[in-house]
Amino acid sequence: MKKHIICLAFFLLSIVNVYADLPDKIRVGLYYGTNAPQSVTVHTDNKDTTIINADIPKEGILFAGEDEDIIKVNGKPYKGEIFITKDEAGNMTVINEVEIDEYVSSVIAKEMSSSFEPEALKAQAVYARTYAVVNVGKHPLFDVCATNHCQVYCGAASGDEKTDVAAKQTTGEILTYQGKPAQTVYFATSGGHTESAKFIWGTDTPYLTAVSDKYESQNCYLYNWEKEISPGQITDIMSAKGYDVGNVRQIDVLEQTDNGVVYKLRIVGDTGEKTITNEWCRILFGGLLPSQAYSVSHNSGVLLTTYSGPAYSGKVSILSADGQNKHNEEQLYIMGGDSSSIIQTPKPSDSFVFSGRGNGHLVGMSQNGANGMALAGFTYEQILLHYYSGTEISKIGH
Repeated sequence: MKKHIICLAFFLLSIVNVYADLPDKIRVGLYYGTNAPQSVTVHTDNKDTTIINADIPKEGILFAGEDEDIIKVNGKPYKGEIFITKDEAGNMTVINEVEIDEYVSSVIAKEMSSSFEPEALKAQAVYARTYAVVNVGKHPLFDVCATNHCQVYCGAASGDEKTDVAAKQTTGEILTYQGKPAQTVYFATSGGHTESAKFIWGTDTPYLTAVSDKYESQNCYLYNWEKEISPGQITDIMSAKGYDVGNVRQIDVLEQTDNGVVYKLRIVGDTGEKTITNEWCRILFGGLLPSQAYSVSHNSGVLLTTYSGPAYSGKVSILSADGQNKHNEEQLYIMGGDSSSIIQTPKPSDSFVFSGRGNGHLVGMSQNGANGMALAGFTYEQILLHYYSGTEISKIGH
């Protein structure tokens, strides 16, 4: 492979925000901003070249090879071209310009397991391509980054034959709504039902509505879950976020959708209270809660909950023959006419118990749900249109 180190001014020409056609390539930011390194090692033509930030010319440096050649940056393989420049603050910026289907294949492998069914992988391919088109120019010097801020991209290291096929068999296809690229969002597991964007982000997007997810396997990770969080932990979280409510004593679910998603929550402390809404009902807790679909109990013995309503909990008291109130912290026997049952009543805890379902923001496509639909015989087109009501799959040329 020939190695070219070329200074190019035209590489940084402005990028239009809306494409009439699908772009041939996409520019992915590998390293950028304050977290960028001071140097990188680029491997081409069986030789390493170390680029130091202080030595980068104003026009930047381009490493370009043949179509199927691999260029390594700090040991990681990439197809296409590598461009190294600086941002306005002087931080090194390393960009991989790659064919869009190569990008899509790599993203599928990182965002969805390549062990999933082919039709699910194709659905993910259309989503990934649509996301790329919608977000062209999202960053000043490149289109999308390689982290979960955009879509996770690891270059040639992550794609495989199955993801390559999914990308190629959907070449040029994006999801559109009323003729424009749709805002594609997805998540891991719904626990049986997705949710409308208006209860998560406060935006009433017509095609981001709640739908049943009945084909999703109940064996999926975090299909159902339970998390205990101590009052002390929540007090620390509130303080770190700048909410001075004192020691947290109580959490009240004020508003909940028909699908059990909490979108208004009140946290009460001994010196104040704070009401939060929408996705803050999940992200406030710093990753401790997998989703917004939950009920909350405190110091629970027996818990009574409804699908869409609040939860009620408390100790079970028993009036004994001698007139004393007693509480059995472990088991409660109930005698019926024909048989008896035992209700387990765990010992009370000071922790708040969150009982919920799903993993992620619950808007758009459930990846495990898509795989379940594929296993049930649905095509990727049917999967896409199920999760994005009223959209169309459009094929656009380069």
